Amino acid sequence: MADLLQLLNNRKRFLTSLEKEIENKLEGAPSGALRISHRKGKVQFYQRINPADQRGKYIPTAQKELAAKLAQKEYDKSLYKAIQKELNAIDAFLKKMPKYRAEENYLRLNDIRKELVVPALETDEMYAQRWQSMPYRGKLSEEEQTGLFTDKGEKVRSKSEMIIANLLAKDGVPYRYECPLELKGMGVIYPDFTVLNIRLRKVFYWEHQGMMDDENYATKAIRREAAYQRNGFYPGDNLILTSETRKNPIDINQIRGIIKHYLL
Repeated sequence: MADLLQLLNNRKRFLTSLEKEIENKLEGAPSGALRISHRKGKVQFYQRINPADQRGKYIPTAQKELAAKLAQKEYDKSLYKAIQKELNAIDAFLKKMPKYRAEENYLRLNDIRKELVVPALETDEMYAQRWQSMPYRGKLSEEEQTGLFTDKGEKVRSKSEMIIANLLAKDGVPYRYECPLELKGMGVIYPDFTVLNIRLRKVFYWEHQGMMDDENYATKAIRREAAYQRNGFYPGDNLILTSETRKNPIDINQIRGIIKHYLL
C-alpha cells in the first residue's frame, strides 16, 4: 500500500506540473479552431474564429504552421481536461484513504494485548525483522582470517564489502552477507549481499565485482552474471552489480545512490 501511495503522489506531482505547462501553452495559442477538409484528394485547412462560422478562413500552404498550432491547441485542451479528471480521481482516492493502514492496527494495541494477539498482517518493520532473523550458513568460515569487520561486527572479505555493508546498515536496509543461493547450471553460489527493500518487500542480490582488471576474475564475473540472468535475475530489476579496478576504486557516493534508488 505504501508503494501505491507513493506512485499516486508521484503521478499527482507529474500531472500538476504538466497541467501548469499546458496552461502556459494555451495562453499563447492562436485564436479559433482548426477545420480539416478533403477536396479533390487534397487536404485543406481552415481557421474558425467564430464558432457559428462552419467554414472558417482558408489557411494557405505557406501558413501550414498555423494549422499545426491550432491542432496542437485542440490536443492540449483535450489533454488538459483528461489531466484534471485524473487529478480529481487521485485526490478523491487519497482523501478516502484511512489515516492508518490495516497492518498498523496491531501496533496501536497496548503491550499486554500484543502478547495475547497473533497479528494477521505484518507491518513492514515486523516483516523486515522476521526476514533478517532467518538463519543461514554463509560461505565465510569462522576460521578464515580477514581482519575486516563491519560496524555490526560481521567479518567480511574486502574493504569494499565492508563499506557497502556499513552504508546498508546506516540506512536501515536489512541484508545477509554471503547467503547461499542455488542457480540452475551453476549450483550453490554465495552472493556478496542479499538485501531487502522493506517498502516493496522485495529481495535484491548484490554482487560487487572488486577486481575487474584481473582477466581471470572478470571472466568468472561475466559467467556468474550470465548464470544469474538464466535464472531470472536481471541487473536493475532484482540484481545489483557494482565493480571496481585498482585504478577505479569503489565510489562511496555511487553506492549511496544505488541504495537510495533500489532499496529505500
